Amino acid sequence: MKQIFVILFALMPLTSLQLSARGDKDNRLVIITIDGLRWQEVFMGAEENLLADKKQTRDTELYRQTYWRSTPEERRQELMPFVWNTIAKQGVLIGNRNVNSIMQLANKTNISYPGYSEMMTGMADEAITSNDPVDNPHRNVLEAANEDARYKGRVVMYGSWKSTRFAIHNEKAGIPASVSYEPNIAKKQTPRIKLAERMLQGMPRYWRSEHFDAFTYAFAIETLLSDHPKVMWISFGDCDEWAHARKYDFYLDAARGTDAFIRDIYEALEADKFYRGKTTYLITCDHGRGFGNEWSSHGSSTKGSEATWVMLLGKGIEPKGETHECGPYYTKQVAATVASILGIDFTPDDGAKLLPIE
Repeated sequence: MKQIFVILFALMPLTSLQLSARGDKDNRLVIITIDGLRWQEVFMGAEENLLADKKQTRDTELYRQTYWRSTPEERRQELMPFVWNTIAKQGVLIGNRNVNSIMQLANKTNISYPGYSEMMTGMADEAITSNDPVDNPHRNVLEAANEDARYKGRVVMYGSWKSTRFAIHNEKAGIPASVSYEPNIAKKQTPRIKLAERMLQGMPRYWRSEHFDAFTYAFAIETLLSDHPKVMWISFGDCDEWAHARKYDFYLDAARGTDAFIRDIYEALEADKFYRGKTTYLITCDHGRGFGNEWSSHGSSTKGSEATWVMLLGKGIEPKGETHECGPYYTKQVAATVASILGIDFTPDDGAKLLPIE
């Protein structure tokens, strides 16, 4: 069965991502995940009915002025300008189901931890069904990277939500990671990272197991510029939290804010000689959400929450823009894509070695 499964992937019509520079001796990779950001907002911008709902949008007039435009193309650019002004022109985007660009989860749980597990281990383990912060039993692609002489000791992770680092079993894998209210893991404790640390510890803990994405951004960008890791996973979480709270206004603000964080990271790294021209950026999500009034929900019983998306930018990425009529791709192919970008060998524990997204 596993051989048949791999053959089926090989026969799929693939987008021409042409990661032409993969596998050389000097690669860098930044993986950015945005927890629970729907493909609908990424590719169509704000949803009119939700903008008009006073229970979910505090100031409907203000938010309509801010995010509503007459076409989906205008709305999505207003919401995520870096994505549509830069990534869409210089990279690749997959996941707009309106143009039959399909990416989705292979696992059937459609919640966060199983999504991150699938993404990093390259397989969908149906025994993983909760968001509990427990170590993943499976080998993951970042673990494989950290075992390679080119990347050993140069793989790190920052996340807003507590459970993310457990998805890569970071302690066993030897990967420094900081999530939630844990201390940062920068080697060089610069004045700016010390300030961010003090600010985090002084903030009210609005969510018990998650801090605001602004701190994940601050720790990640400062660690990148001071320590120069070669591989970093940055896991943002605000969009998912505000969606569960049915605060559509905050959800939109979080999406725009994350877009700005990604822009800052990209611009800072491309201005740094250690990263400039050597870095690939992979941006994706752990699950989708429901339609209409179920937009705030996800899970096995919520239709549409299996839908995901991915963007790639930077070294080795041919600028194909928004893809049409492609897929289906699966989130578990992200691990193979990471391995291909870094030029490492990785086989998931189930033995089904998948093709990268290309």
